[in-house]
Amino acid sequence: MKKTQTIVSILLTVIFICLLSSGVYSQELKQSSTNRGAFSRFIHHEKVAFKLNYFGELVLHPGLTLGVDYTLSQNNRLTVHWDVDLGGYWHRWNNTSLFLKSTIGTRVAAGSVFADINAGIGYMHSFAAGTIYQRAADGGVEKANNRGHAHFMPNASFLLGYDSTRKGNRHWTVHLGPEVYLQSSYNHIFLPHIAMNVGITYKFKQQ
Repeated sequence: MKKTQTIVSILLTVIFICLLSSGVYSQELKQSSTNRGAFSRFIHHEKVAFKLNYFGELVLHPGLTLGVDYTLSQNNRLTVHWDVDLGGYWHRWNNTSLFLKSTIGTRVAAGSVFADINAGIGYMHSFAAGTIYQRAADGGVEKANNRGHAHFMPNASFLLGYDSTRKGNRHWTVHLGPEVYLQSSYNHIFLPHIAMNVGITYKFKQQ
């Protein structure tokens, strides 16, 4: 189990670094002659914010997501944004799951308080907790490799939050709310899940 958790941690780190360096928003960034300059431009782009969330699947199954929030359009009351999140959660004695999801959200603000509705799709890969066995060629039982299972992951969330950027030169927002998602190909059905999202978003540069 410890070996699986180590592999999961390494995968989360590597995939997130690749996500940041892939140039998802390259059409909005100016070309730079050095990697450091390009990375700095990305981080400080006025439409880019970074997210860190506690993702409690069924509340009691702890998880974490890291993400990027990109503002598509914005006025005083309404913001439309595109998010990409990478994360995972641990269900004790059952499975460890990793996922990558993309959502479109609409955020309605009343002063510094906002409501945020999001919907999107994602990919999940789950690894069973413990040893897996399979039938051997001689009719007995042998250990099998735990390569995990792939799942389609449509999702939606409703978040309430506080936006400090609307008061003074601040850069963060906080939010919380439920997220529901479906896990495909689970005993031939779409298995429903609910998670609690609690997190913070930080933008290095304001518009």
